Amino acid sequence: MEEFLRNHIKCMVCLWDKIWPPPPPQPPQLIRPSNVAVVTPMPTNTLPRVDMLTALYDFEARTNDELTVKAGEELCKVGDEGEYVMARRLTGTLDMGLVPASYVSPLGFVNTTTMPDSPLVLNQPSPTNQTQLQNSANIRDEPWYVEVSNRNEAEILLLSPPNTHGSYLVRPSDTNPGQYSLSVRNENKVTHFRIQTDHRGEYYLQHGRSFSNIQTLIIFHKTNWKLLKCPLLQPCITQVVTPADGWERPRSEFIILKPLGKGFFGEVYEGLWNKEEKVAIKTFKQEDLNRSDFEKEMTALKTLCHRNLISLLAVCSIGEPVYIVTELMTNGSLQDYLKGTEGKKLTNSDFIHIICQVADGMEYLEKKHVVHRDLAARNILVGDDLVCKIADFGLARLLKDDVYSPENNRSIPIRWTAPEALNYFKYSIKSDVWSFGVFIYEVYTYGETPYKGLNNREVNVQVSQGYRLPQPPNCEMEMYNLMLLCWKEKPQKRPSFLELVEMLTNIRRTVR
Repeated sequence: MEEFLRNHIKCMVCLWDKIWPPPPPQPPQLIRPSNVAVVTPMPTNTLPRVDMLTALYDFEARTNDELTVKAGEELCKVGDEGEYVMARRLTGTLDMGLVPASYVSPLGFVNTTTMPDSPLVLNQPSPTNQTQLQNSANIRDEPWYVEVSNRNEAEILLLSPPNTHGSYLVRPSDTNPGQYSLSVRNENKVTHFRIQTDHRGEYYLQHGRSFSNIQTLIIFHKTNWKLLKCPLLQPCITQVVTPADGWERPRSEFIILKPLGKGFFGEVYEGLWNKEEKVAIKTFKQEDLNRSDFEKEMTALKTLCHRNLISLLAVCSIGEPVYIVTELMTNGSLQDYLKGTEGKKLTNSDFIHIICQVADGMEYLEKKHVVHRDLAARNILVGDDLVCKIADFGLARLLKDDVYSPENNRSIPIRWTAPEALNYFKYSIKSDVWSFGVFIYEVYTYGETPYKGLNNREVNVQVSQGYRLPQPPNCEMEMYNLMLLCWKEKPQKRPSFLELVEMLTNIRRTVR
């Protein structure tokens, strides 16, 4: 009867509702498929949708940006950061930081907007399907796919000519076997994006934008490159990734801490290598380097080894600026040391000890046919127990001729440079001998600037007319005579460093 009246006399619905009131509403029935797990709801009604993670391994934070986690710890995923994820703790201090993506596993997407008396649904990620395997095989034929073993090789490749801003490649992920990463050159650095897959086997870089294959993902982000904040302009032009010798290191391994000084060959900084070892980092502009001879000259420098030469540790020649990484000496440059409190305590015996060490190092360079071109107290570094080592040897040969030339006086240490080098650009080990004589003057005057009171042009004129620096106070006559030999006008009249070592040995015997 109720059903008949409601269907045929609908205008009297209010009367029928009074006679036959409807039952109270029932909550919707929750359907739980077989691949869904049930968890207890969090004590709130309006928490946002979150992505839950669990740590697979222990991870110790190495920087302030990273988060220390323990295996089995559950985390809340905040976002993707290349091959890292930004995660937050769920308990305690609720710290947030970066964790390598390979160290965590997704628990799934937790929908926290359900009713408090209803169970929450935790979607479990499904395994990679056959379509995904087919797609991964197809991309090997794409011009932007490159088989490199790790992100460091990808960076070297993208930062090497002829690749430029906007060059990109897709490569196997080195932290997530079976997955892929997108590497893009953005000016003079490389940004890495992890290509992830959802429970349907589709590919994505950001949640909410998934694609059936990687090719479509690349096409979309070429058009919508602002989502990545760097354009995808052209596939990476592949070439052989060299430096297998281990000297070439990625820029990401080095951290600049503070400036140490500026010389004629560039600026030098104190830095950290792999966040542990303190090093000195000399920087150059790419535009100043003679790229055609760079590898040859660096190979030659790597072979040099002597107790009074600074040790070359690594090179970063990809990108801007170029790094040449060397050992760090505890007491800085000899020039600063001489002017400081400790320098004022040095005796004549100490002076000769310093000079003999530099002569020994230069004799070694002489035998190796290496010309320094900038031998001066600023390029002698001091360690513990007054150990002295020569720095910046051979670096001038890495620079273009128009950068290090007489016409560019900014780059020429005029007060230390021999006349034939200054006026005719004729450098030899004998022009280093001239500089060695000026270096001795610096030592005995506690780091005083040579030719004090004269400008650079006046120095050049005076020296060309035969003027020589005077004998410093407390300098033995034998030592000053040695200095005058170093300043002979004709290079062939100057002694070799082998002869200088022998002369200094004799002088050392007479000084107590």
